[in-house]
Amino acid sequence: MTPLLSMGETLSVNAALYPDKTGARDLCRSISFRVWNQRACRLANALLGLGLGKGDRIAVLAYNCIEWMEIYAATAKAGLVAVPINFRLLGEDILYILEDCAARALIVQDELLGSVAGIRDRLSVPGGNLVQLGPKSASAGFTAYESLLQSGADSEPDMQVAATDTWVLMYTSGTTGKPKGAMRSHGSHALLNFATLLDMGFDRDDTCLLVMPMCHANSLNFASAFVFAGATCCVYDRKSFDAEHMLQTLSET
Repeated sequence: MTPLLSMGETLSVNAALYPDKTGARDLCRSISFRVWNQRACRLANALLGLGLGKGDRIAVLAYNCIEWMEIYAATAKAGLVAVPINFRLLGEDILYILEDCAARALIVQDELLGSVAGIRDRLSVPGGNLVQLGPKSASAGFTAYESLLQSGADSEPDMQVAATDTWVLMYTSGTTGKPKGAMRSHGSHALLNFATLLDMGFDRDDTCLLVMPMCHANSLNFASAFVFAGATCCVYDRKSFDAEHMLQTLSET
């Protein structure tokens, strides 16, 4: 029986088979499969070094950027659960999700710090587990993403991850009440990868432009499938959708 590899395991395979091939990029930056895997391992080990354990929830609030690819891979390697938060949500809605999933760490892009400023005193995320993503200097109480990442070893984490383990907790829009967390396992994504690649015929020579928000299931589904194929993922790192710019980008990708 073919094993159902997690995204973290698949990335490790790609790093060995295609080390110098571009694995992920956004509109400004790119990383090879080897570098991507090294950075994902560093982040995974650094998160575990914060005292987090298998199954703990890591919430992420960020616009589209290449770091989403590192975070998804790192949580898969570490046995942690990624909780993507829609960047359009306001403070009270963000607080509800953080409390409902019992988040043990929070990664926030520097441009979105204002969204959590009003709820920070009520957060139950342990001290020291607030991470700031972006080029700006880390605010008081936050650890810079790059500093955290570089504190971890680039070796594969010593963690056993099963196909039945939860990888991502996707919150619904809450149109019939409060948002509800949908548990997505490593195995379910692996099976979805097979279906996507077989149905659409993608292979390692293709490139995927991830236009939907990286906090949305659509972008995660296609990102996972393209990693599985050994193909390149390009994150469309714009804060809002621009059809003309997107078409130009698509023609150049």
